[in-house]
Amino acid sequence: MKDNLLSLIARFWDWIDDRDIDKHLVSLFILGGTYRITEWAMTFARTCDKPGIEVAAILGAVLAPYMALQAAAVSFYFRARQ
Repeated sequence: MKDNLLSLIARFWDWIDDRDIDKHLVSLFILGGTYRITEWAMTFARTCDKPGIEVAAILGAVLAPYMALQAAAVSFYFRARQ
């Protein structure tokens, strides 16, 4: 029974891996995060009462790590497609 279940799981993972479903899901997740963080940044910039340079510094501190994640994920996605 246990070997049967492991075999079923292995076949299911091979099916996912052959179609690159995991890479597509990661890319969609990153794209969704990009939308949300951009929406937040625009709202923050529009409603914040701090001086412009402080707003820019805050946005840079929040967006820079996400941009690095996004670049790494997109790079991985396209390298995996070749």
